[in-house]
Amino acid sequence: MQIATTPLSQSAAAPTARARRKPLWREQYVLVLAGAALGALAGGLFPELATGFKPLGDVFISLIKMTITPVIFLVVVTGIAQVGDMRTVGRIGLKAMVYFEAMTTLCLLFSLVVVHWVQPGAGVAHATSQQAETVSRYAQAHATSLSAYIEHMIPDSFVGAFASGDVLQVLVLALFCGFGLLLLGERGASLRTGIDRITELAFSVVHIVVALAPIGAFGAMAFTVAKFGLATLVALAMLVGTAWAMMAFFILVVLGTMCRLIGIRLFDVLRLLRTELLVVIGTSSSETAIPGMMEKLPAAGVGRAVTGLVIPAGYSFNLDGVALTLPLSTLFIAQVYGIEMTTAQQVGVFVVMLFTSKGAAGVTGGAFGALAATVVAAGLPAEGLALLLGVDRFMSLGRAVTNTIGNAVAAAVVAKWDGEFDRQAWAKSTTPNLQP
Repeated sequence: MQIATTPLSQSAAAPTARARRKPLWREQYVLVLAGAALGALAGGLFPELATGFKPLGDVFISLIKMTITPVIFLVVVTGIAQVGDMRTVGRIGLKAMVYFEAMTTLCLLFSLVVVHWVQPGAGVAHATSQQAETVSRYAQAHATSLSAYIEHMIPDSFVGAFASGDVLQVLVLALFCGFGLLLLGERGASLRTGIDRITELAFSVVHIVVALAPIGAFGAMAFTVAKFGLATLVALAMLVGTAWAMMAFFILVVLGTMCRLIGIRLFDVLRLLRTELLVVIGTSSSETAIPGMMEKLPAAGVGRAVTGLVIPAGYSFNLDGVALTLPLSTLFIAQVYGIEMTTAQQVGVFVVMLFTSKGAAGVTGGAFGALAATVVAAGLPAEGLALLLGVDRFMSLGRAVTNTIGNAVAAAVVAKWDGEFDRQAWAKSTTPNLQP
């Protein structure tokens, strides 16, 4: 089946000479880094003024979120149409889920071991009554059951899935539409062509939005530094430091090993997605990287159908950063209140976290809802969540970066596993003197 050329392939065919002539200061990742640095400087020097820059970051994240659902829907539908076989799509999905569950289990177990060894909750003061009341209401609002979560996966209407911006609902809808397009056979040829043209339009809009990334990173970083400063970070430095150390170890050792097993380097993944990662750092939102990954990974040799299924599904089922910090934060609260959890209780909490770690939004604060649900389900004092409010922004930064890199590596691993990985295209995209 012929699939019309999209910006994915067009970008891969761009002249090398043009890219070489581009000055360094005009590179997108350099502009994003400069914007974030200037934002941090403004937040430190002029905190009162810098808090007013928050809308710049919020608007940019809203623009990115505006493009996420149509891009996911279009890429998944066209990816399934390109595969042309429901069994192939099912095979890719099954392999992705096996990988997701293996990594989630590894992250949870690793975090449980670390939190018992480091004991970050020892000696931390309890939350104030005002904080306890606020976060207790938040915890109750975000607590959900497994059956409710499964029911939530199905959108109430076609338009409602896009209106709510729920990535998982849009993915489910896209799967049904993709399978429906396959069943149409040749009768759907004109429809497939139309969807291809709309996909080109969607990625053109993405390019316009991404061009605003330096401004968004400036606003988000300025507000973060001005609002939170360093005092709050120092208050719970042990918890944040442990979390960041765990995530760094996971990225460098675990994900680095996974990359080695499929014959690529982790550094190449980081270089390929350097702009997206800098935007994630500037905004503390892993979802801002979705459009870029959906475009760059297929151009770098990761099968388009694999990318279209693994990346959006990964933002619901493969949140490595969330899985690493959930046990750490949950047992941190238990340690603060001097609660000794039995082995049976910890096993029960582990099972709960296998579910609550799924579906946490990539936007800043989304994982706090998953933590609230876990704490409530474990029977721990919900008011203890208030202690984490001050440092959640810093925890969120590490989670966002880990989630982004983890999903990119997942797509490459599943593509290699399924025979949909083009090594020559990968080398061309990740080698500086060969980049298109």
